Amino acid sequence: MQQLKNLQGLRFPDEYVVRMFFKERLHEQPGRVLELGCGSGNNLILFQEYEWEVIGIDISSESLSNASHNLNCESKSANLITMDLSKEIPVFEKLFDAIILPSFNYYIPRAQFQNILNFCSASLCEGGIFFLRSRTCQDWRYGRGRKVENNGFILDCKETGEDGCLNVFYEKNELTNMIENSFEKLNHMNVLSAKYENIQSGVVIANDDVVIWGRK
Repeated sequence: MQQLKNLQGLRFPDEYVVRMFFKERLHEQPGRVLELGCGSGNNLILFQEYEWEVIGIDISSESLSNASHNLNCESKSANLITMDLSKEIPVFEKLFDAIILPSFNYYIPRAQFQNILNFCSASLCEGGIFFLRSRTCQDWRYGRGRKVENNGFILDCKETGEDGCLNVFYEKNELTNMIENSFEKLNHMNVLSAKYENIQSGVVIANDDVVIWGRK
């Protein structure tokens, strides 16, 4: 891995991705991982460090440029794909041992998210890990904007840098039902609440997330 000071964009992996990674002992048996909404590759760096084959998809060319800098180093490389997942579904020939969605699903319409879940189920090998982190209806951003679908808003949130972005919020039970509809059954499913405060543009933002992972 490159030195921390040389990384571009977000530098640290999601804390719950880290917890899942080691609790599921993914450091002991490398495989093939796909991250949807990979950003600067800050989560994929963890997998790459333990010799996983990493594939990332993001809509932002700037973020993927950072990811390319961070991940394509020395003898290691990553497959990075530009795609608007709010409108497209990727196609891969090989199955994945892990598929992670740490910070992206709330930016796409609910109906498309169900399609994404169906894709994840079809693209994950038996025993593979599925990981999701999503915003709940108790998040600070909820209702701060123009409603465009059930619990979905075009945000008016300059404080978080998401002004004009779609955010779709979910209740915990709704997410688990959607996952079960796609996977039929996700074995050893863990459902956790993640609540924390952050200061953005001088405002205290109360984040409220649900974290779900399990094996197909």
